[in-house]
Amino acid sequence: MTLIKISMPDAIRIEKARRDGVEIGELLKHENFASLGTDLETVFRDGYQVKFLTVNGAKNLLRIKFGQEADLDYTETEQGLSGLALDEAQAESFRQILSDNCRLEQETGGSYRILWA
Repeated sequence: MTLIKISMPDAIRIEKARRDGVEIGELLKHENFASLGTDLETVFRDGYQVKFLTVNGAKNLLRIKFGQEADLDYTETEQGLSGLALDEAQAESFRQILSDNCRLEQETGGSYRILWA
């Protein structure tokens, strides 16, 4: 399935709404999501891919989606972010979000890392 590509600000808004338990019906009424237009329902239901993900963007998404904080739950390296404690479902949901400029890999010991190209 091809996912709709959205901007980082839209991804942050979607994840905050999910975290806060907001239903799609409520989102359709908000102007904050106007940039997604008719794609909003599909993005909320099926997921999305970020158009371009930066290290700081990934940190923000990890904090909002999974409550993980830099330097407490994982470390930033020259190559990316390392030591992410994600279960398989979390890893898969985060993997689909990643833009084409980065990838999620499992490390020895079971944790994950995000590497940028």
